[in-house]
Amino acid sequence: MRTRRWRWTLSTDTTTHTDPTLETAPERQRLRAAVVKTMRSVPAGRVATYGDIAEAVGIGARQAGRLVAQESDSGPWWRIVYADGTAAHCHGGTAPELLRSEGVGFRRQRVDMTRFRIGA
Repeated sequence: MRTRRWRWTLSTDTTTHTDPTLETAPERQRLRAAVVKTMRSVPAGRVATYGDIAEAVGIGARQAGRLVAQESDSGPWWRIVYADGTAAHCHGGTAPELLRSEGVGFRRQRVDMTRFRIGA
């Protein structure tokens, strides 16, 4: 069995790379709407990960994170956390406070995912 070896190099290419799934305005709007709808479906006192949002919408987790950040005025952004339970760092670090006010429990500054992740 052959093992693949990857060689990473620094690119000097300064052109903007776009996500192929976001190339058209209608597709971009459809994905944004789907992310907002999914984000709004997370009830108070529960959390979802960026990966959960991505899976529900059919995109990558980083792309979901970018769209959640862009649409933070449209829904409960603080209920979307990293896979390890770390709350978002944006908005002046208010996510943990908002989550605690909804009854979400933490362990060592991370959400207790076994108890508060949606579907858990």
